[in-house]
This record gives sequence, C-alpha cells and structure tokens, in this order.
Amino acid sequence: MLFQFVVFLFSIFFFQYTSEILIERETKNLQELNSTFLSRTDAELRELDNVSINIAYSSRIKKQLSEWMDVSAASDEFRNLTTLFMSINGTNLNADQINLYDYNGYLLRVGTKTNIYPIDLSTLDWMDEVSKNAGKKTISLPYATNDLKTSGTSSTPPTWYISLYRTLQDSSKEEIGVIETMKKCSSVFKSIITYKKRTKNAPEVYIYDSDGRQVYPYVESEESHIPSDYYSLVSGQPESESLKTWGAEGERELVTHKTSSYTHWTHVIVQDEAQVLLPVRNMLDFLIMVVFLMVGLCLIFSYMTSRQLIKPIRKLKRVIRSTVLDTLDENNKAELSNSFAELEELNQEFADMNVNLKNSMNALLDSRAQELKSRSLALQSQINPHFYYNTLASIIVLAEKERKEEVITICRNLTRMMRYITGSSNAPVTLREEMDYVRKYLYCMKVRFQENLNYTIEVDESILDVPVPKLIIQPIVENALKYGIDCKPPWDISIRSVITEDAWRIEVEDSGTGFSEKALEQIRERIQTADEQPGLPELNIDGLGLLNVYIRWRLHCGEQIIFEYGNTGQHHGIVTIGRRAKAP
Repeated sequence: MLFQFVVFLFSIFFFQYTSEILIERETKNLQELNSTFLSRTDAELRELDNVSINIAYSSRIKKQLSEWMDVSAASDEFRNLTTLFMSINGTNLNADQINLYDYNGYLLRVGTKTNIYPIDLSTLDWMDEVSKNAGKKTISLPYATNDLKTSGTSSTPPTWYISLYRTLQDSSKEEIGVIETMKKCSSVFKSIITYKKRTKNAPEVYIYDSDGRQVYPYVESEESHIPSDYYSLVSGQPESESLKTWGAEGERELVTHKTSSYTHWTHVIVQDEAQVLLPVRNMLDFLIMVVFLMVGLCLIFSYMTSRQLIKPIRKLKRVIRSTVLDTLDENNKAELSNSFAELEELNQEFADMNVNLKNSMNALLDSRAQELKSRSLALQSQINPHFYYNTLASIIVLAEKERKEEVITICRNLTRMMRYITGSSNAPVTLREEMDYVRKYLYCMKVRFQENLNYTIEVDESILDVPVPKLIIQPIVENALKYGIDCKPPWDISIRSVITEDAWRIEVEDSGTGFSEKALEQIRERIQTADEQPGLPELNIDGLGLLNVYIRWRLHCGEQIIFEYGNTGQHHGIVTIGRRAKAP
C-alpha cells in the first residue's frame, strides 16, 4: 500500500507536470498553424482583391466601357473587352468569375461563363452595403449556387463561392457600377481543407467575420455537431494566450485565435485536450500496468516467504474464535505444526489462560447469584415491618371504637396476609396471588375508612399467571392510599391493567393531589443513585415505598422493566409497573 501510495503521488506529479508542457507546446503549434491558415486565406482573397483593383483603376477599361451597353455579345468590341478582363485575371485565373454590374441595369460576365444581359439591380441584397463602402472592398459570406454550372443535372450539388465587391468609378469619380470577383470556397480555404484531410485527429477550425457570423466551415456535414459560440468566447481575449473551455459534449477543449488585419476575420482553432494529453495518458496507463505487475509479484513473493508463519497463526486464530464460555476448561490447545517457538509458547499460554478464566468465571457467577438472592431477600424483608406497622395502626383505631367483628375480620385477613408475606420460599409468585393479597389489604383499609374509601380492581385474566416478586403491587397501593387521602373524602383507588402488542402494565391511580415537584425530584434522584451505585439502599421505614419496588422490579425484569410515576391530567397521582416483551 505504501508503494502504491508513492506511485500514486508520483503519477499525479508526472501527469500535471507533463500536461503543462504538452499544453504549452500544443498552444504554440496551434498558434503557428492558425497564422499559416490566416496568411494563406488572406493570400487567396488578396488575389481577388488585386483583380478587382486592377479593373477599377484600368483606364483602358473605363474608356471602353463608355459605350459598352450598346455592344452585343457577338461583336468585336465585346470580345476585346472580355480579353482585357482575362488578361487582368492572369494565366493563373486568380478569380473564377468576374462580374461587372452597370448602374444602367446590365451585367457583364467573364470567366466560367461569359455573356452580357440586362439585370434588375434591386434584387441584389448586397448592393446597398457595397455602395456605402465607397470603393473599399466588401467580402461576402460563403454561398452556394448552380448559376455557373456548365454541365450536370439539377440534382448536382451547388458550388460554394466567396465574392469580393468594389464600386467602379469613371474618370470624374462618379460611381457607374460594381465589380464582383468570385472564387470557390474550396480554393480560398484550400490550406485548411488539405490539412484536415491529411492529418488524423486534426483540430477543428472556425472562421468568423467581424460581426461574429460563421465563415468557415461553410458546409455542415451530417457528422458535424453544432459548434459552440467560440467568437463570443475569444472576443476581447489576447491572441498570445490559449483558453480552456468545455465543449458541447462535455469534453475539455484548448482554444487559440487570431484576427486578420486584412479581412478582419477571426480564425479560431479548437483542439480536444484529450488528444493533446494522449501521450501522457498512454504513459500513465503503462505505468499503472507496471505497478499492478510489481504488486502482483510482491504478493506472490510475500505469500511464499510468509506461509510458514501465517499457517500456524490462522490455526490459533480459529481456536480463539471457537472459544466460548462453556468450553473454557476443555483442552483446546491447537497443534501448530512447523511453527516458531514463540507461537508454541503463545499457544500454551492461551490454553492455560482458558482454564484460569473458567475457574474465575465460575467463582464470579456463584458470587453474583448469591448477591442477587441476598438483595432480593433483604429488599423483601424491608417491606414486611412497613406493612405490619400500618395494619396494626388500623387495628388500634378499630379497637378504640369497639368494633369487635371488624377487628376479628381484619385480624383473620391479617393472619392470611402474614402467612403470604413470611413464606420461606424466595421464588416469584403469580400476579394472581399478588392481586389476592392486594384485595385483602384493601379490604382491611376499607374496614378502617368505611364509606370514605372506594377502590376498583380491573386486571385482565390473560396476565394473572405472569410471575412477579412478592409484595410488588401492594407497596404501590399502600403509597397511593397514604398520600391520596390528603384531600376531602371520599378517596378513590383504581387498579387497572393495560395490554399492548409488546408489553403489559399495571396502573395504580389515586384521587389525591398528586406528586409535588419536590417529591418527583426526590424520587428521580434516589432511582438514579440506585442505578449508579448497585446495592441495598439505606432507608428507614418511612422511606421505602417506590424505591424499594423499583429496585426489586429491576432485579426481576432487567432491561425489560417498565416503571413510571407522575400525575394525570386531573393532577392525581399515578404509578405504572410493567414489562416489555423485549429490551428496547
């Protein structure tokens, strides 16, 4: 991994450094190429311009044109005039076609087609622009026409031309017509077309006039896509710098441009950056392949040289994974063949550790079980004198009032209740038994308070066989009775069950004034202390109540415990005890 990381950092540095060099070199090459295209295109247009200038300033032509509209195409005068035009055009045919438009409405053509005929000048959309330039050249955009075709059918594709216009003046400097010199686009842009045909992955070339209209490419092929507006991109940018932009298809592009001082055309060359960086990408791919090959060889060598060490470690690892509490004291020492002495010592120490750990775990579990049993008995025993004290107080009150029969009844119930309380077994009882005990207790309280006390018990039959600790509901009822009679009678005690899909609950609600904020805070602090410091709480008889119930119920339920306390919407006290089907 370290080796790969180093190679990765080197690859990034190599790619960045080499990319900058390649882009810098390619920028210079593109600028030189663009200058070449610009100069050759200007040269082709200068030939057209020279023909136009020679015609415009030829005194012989001006003299002979004074009566040219009366000349027929078959006369010697017309032949002399066309010969003069062709001599100016030269043997190299600098212009493919020369047209002379007379403001009197005649057109003289010399070149591919030679003739003379009248024409409506108002149909020529370029005439106004040429007149405004007052003798200066005007270059048209490329256009397609079949007008100069000498053979072929109507289905033959039209030929693309570029025209250069200039007004013609007589000897008194008055405009008498317009000279048009025409040349095929394939000749004007010959250098660009030839380069693109001969060069694989050649850059794209775009030419725009001063108004941002596209001059080249003048024909959109079926495979070409709509180019971006490179003219707006390069406008105002220095020609010595290249631009980086994103193409229409999301590829990174390198853009250079140059503007002709002669035609004022802006030549733009666009090269895909991926083509520029292709050599460095190929080198990077080769480097990555070498890295993977070296890593593979290193892995094979590492496997062959470390097999003797890894094999026994894997055996020991499997033994460690398979070790559980029940098998700690078994002889689980692995046979490490062809291992080092250090591994044999480690294996022996691990086997000895398992035996010691098993013995320590057994002692800890026994100690923990005894602790839980002692805590449960101690907490239960704390409740007995508390209830006994309250019941004796009720009997004293009845005896003072000489209510003999009621004393006998409550004593008989007390005997049964004490037999339930003092049972020697520490095993949980059913909720049914606990609720029978609660009914006897409330009967005793009813005898004491008579019509001032009312109670209801509504517990669903489906949960009466659930095991619970002894005296887990009665202290809550006793607490509700103790603090629920701090208001005017009658006093109501309600015991009801609530069963949901994942839990059951027993709710004990009184009709008193509810818990005060101080009492709620005190209960929260005691419960938090009991959770943080396991052990028996130091409580007096008057301080048992809810905390005693909470500790015993937590020991019984664990993480499934439900224990809630607070006030209802009517500000009556309510305590809920229950159990979830599984821990949250």
